[in-house]
Amino acid sequence: MKAVVLLLLLGLLTGATAAHVTEEDNEFAEFEEFDEEEVPPTPQRSDAPQPAAADDEEEAQVEEEEEFDHFQDEEEFEGLDQERQPSRPQGDKPHLTIAKVPLHLRSNWESFYLELLMLAGLAVYFGNFLAGRSKNHRLATAWFQSHRQLLLDNFALVGDDGRKELSPDEVEAGGLVKDSESVYTLWCSGRLCVEGMLVELRLLKRQDLLSLMAHMVRPSADQLVIRVTMSPQFMDGFVMCLATKKTAARLHKTMADLSTYCPEKKRPDKYGLPGNFTVLSEMGEVANAMLDQKVLSVIKRYEESIDYIHMSDQYSGPRLQEDTQPTKLPEVKKVLLFGFNGQ
Repeated sequence: MKAVVLLLLLGLLTGATAAHVTEEDNEFAEFEEFDEEEVPPTPQRSDAPQPAAADDEEEAQVEEEEEFDHFQDEEEFEGLDQERQPSRPQGDKPHLTIAKVPLHLRSNWESFYLELLMLAGLAVYFGNFLAGRSKNHRLATAWFQSHRQLLLDNFALVGDDGRKELSPDEVEAGGLVKDSESVYTLWCSGRLCVEGMLVELRLLKRQDLLSLMAHMVRPSADQLVIRVTMSPQFMDGFVMCLATKKTAARLHKTMADLSTYCPEKKRPDKYGLPGNFTVLSEMGEVANAMLDQKVLSVIKRYEESIDYIHMSDQYSGPRLQEDTQPTKLPEVKKVLLFGFNGQ
């Protein structure tokens, strides 16, 4: 019996010692957490009927239906089930239907009448441009050829002022410079008492169709303007102008020397001139001296061709605007200006 008790005590002591040694070997055992998933208990569903809650839900549903009864329209969704198309399977490709668009273009020329009209207008415009430019060139060349010998007899140099290089066409034309399609100029120099003479042919703008149409409404003529710059010591000091009535009114308004030194217009019959002319003179003695019988006979012979004759020792060009304040006095020259109308 004692032996059995001793064996039991020995077994207990051995187990306690082993547990103590295990706790000492694992120093971090107290920090280890063993999380065990706790499964929450599943609540038991009661199969017993709840009549009170069901009654409340039915009452709320009835109240909601009565509240929105006026929004419901029985005919609103009528036939919706019949119009709804059956849904296609998910894997099928969409079926595209391409509408047939009718072609409105016709095979005849009536569909392009606007384009044809525009092309015809352009053809007329460019055709008139070429024809008008060619005609102006022929007129300028014909005038120069008919007066070339007269100019060569009176001037040592005809057709070149030495300031610009002439083109081959201008050299062939004898120095007649083409400033534009309707303006040609010619410079002459080398004569006693004359510094130089500039001849300007102001032809109609025949190359411009709009200008040509305006010319039909308001007729005008080609014009020849000759400006002779005199040497200062070989011309007396006076201002005088002989011009047609319409041109005289325009020159008296625009030219500075005429508006300053010739305030009055004199009657043409006083000097034996035709009735369509007007005389602007600074002094009456100058007009009597210049308009002698020889000059009057030439004026009467070429009455339709003469537009104006302007002689001045105070010529400075067009007058300045009234609101313009000049910084210095304009430079004046002694010039003779002649304007002739073409036939």
